[in-house]
Amino acid sequence: MSKREIPFLYGKEEMNVRCPEKNILSVVAPGAMPKGKNEEELVRNALKNPIGSKPLTKIAKPGDKVAIVTDDHARPRVGWKMMPFILEELKTAGVRSEDITIIMGTGTHRPCTKEECEHLLGKDVVANYNVVNHNMDDKDNLVYIGMTSRGNAIWINRIFAQADVKILTGHIAIISFGFSGGRKSVLPAICGRETIYYNHQHDWITRANFGSLENNIMHDDAMEAGHLAKVDFILNVVLNLEYEVIKAVAGDMVTAWMEGVNYARELYTVPLKRQPEIVITSGGGSPADDTLFQSLKGFQISYLLMKRGGSLILVANCKDGIGDKELEHSLKLGPEEMFRQINEGEHVHFMADIVNSGLEKAGEVFLKSTLDSELVKECGFVPVQTVEEAIEKAFSIVGKDARILCMPKGLYIAPVINQ
Repeated sequence: MSKREIPFLYGKEEMNVRCPEKNILSVVAPGAMPKGKNEEELVRNALKNPIGSKPLTKIAKPGDKVAIVTDDHARPRVGWKMMPFILEELKTAGVRSEDITIIMGTGTHRPCTKEECEHLLGKDVVANYNVVNHNMDDKDNLVYIGMTSRGNAIWINRIFAQADVKILTGHIAIISFGFSGGRKSVLPAICGRETIYYNHQHDWITRANFGSLENNIMHDDAMEAGHLAKVDFILNVVLNLEYEVIKAVAGDMVTAWMEGVNYARELYTVPLKRQPEIVITSGGGSPADDTLFQSLKGFQISYLLMKRGGSLILVANCKDGIGDKELEHSLKLGPEEMFRQINEGEHVHFMADIVNSGLEKAGEVFLKSTLDSELVKECGFVPVQTVEEAIEKAFSIVGKDARILCMPKGLYIAPVINQ
C-alpha cells in the first residue's frame, strides 16, 4: 500500500507521519504566504497610519498613566516586534517610562516568569518598564466595569481599568472566538475567573466556529467587554507560519482589527469537500503544544469537522504536562459525570467541556504525546506510541475505507466544509 509521509508540528520539531495515500481526503495547508520582509517597517507604518483612530502621539500626553496588554508565554513570541515601537510613540508623546505598565494577558494561564517576559518582550523592556502578570483570581486587583447584554458581569484588571490610556497588542489567528486579537486582549486576557467562565460556558463554546464571527456568542460577548473597558488603541499583527509579521494594523479596536481579520481569513481558511471519518491534527508545535491545555485547541477545531462516530488523533508533545490542575480534575470526571455537573449548574473547566463534547461525538480519541500512559487514559484519551498505530486502530473502528483529514499545522489553518 502506497503511503505518503507528512510532517506534523510536534514540540520544537516535526514528526513525519506515514499515511495511506488512498485514504487521504486532504492535507490541510495554507495557500502561498508572504515572507516576513520589513517587519519593523510594517509595524511602524501601522502606528503612523492608524485606522479609525488618531495616532498614539495624539492620544497620550505627559502625565498620563498608560496600560498595555500583551500576549503571554502560551502565544507566539511577537511582543518584542511591537512593544519597542509603541513605547517609542509614547515617549514622543511625552509619557514617562514610570507611568507605563505592561500587563501580561494571562487569562486562565499560569503567570509568566521573569525569563519568559524577557524572552517575549526583550530584556531592555523588562528592565526599564513595569511588567506585571494579570491574575484572574486576585479579586483585590479586579474592577467591575459593567454587564454585557448577555448577562456577563465584566471584572477586569484594576491597572488597566484605571489607566488614562488603554492599549491592546497581540496577533490575529483563527480560534474558537473566530479570530484572536482585538477584544480578546480584554476578555479573556485580563478578566476575572467568573467573567471568563461565563464567556466560555457550555452552550457558547461548543457552538463557536473557528474562523467565523457570525452567530458567535463568545465573540459578541467579548466585543461588548472590550467596549466597556474603553480601549483607546490597538496594535495587532498577522503572522505567517514562521511567525514572521506579514501585516500590521493599528488604531480602533473594531475597525483596525477587522482589517487584520479579513486579511487573516484569506490566509488561514481552506475549503474542504466533505467530512472525514478520521482526523489527524497537531497541537500546533511549541509553545502551543507544551501543555495538553493549550494543545486541545487543535482538538477543538478538529472534532467539529469529523463525522459522528469517527476517530480523532491528536499529535501533541505536552512536555510540561496537563498544564492546569482544574482541567486535569475535570477531565478525570468523564463525560457522563461532567455533563451531570454542568446540567446542575456546577463549575467545570471549559476545556474539559470541549474535550468531553468531542469524546461524546467520536468513536475514539488517540493521543500521541510524552505524557504518562495511565494519565492519558484517566483523561479519557487512548495513548499511542506512534501515529501509525493510531491510524490502524482507527481503521478497526471506522473501516479500512475511511477518509483521513490531515492537519499538520494544527489549529493555525481552519478547514471550512463546502455545503
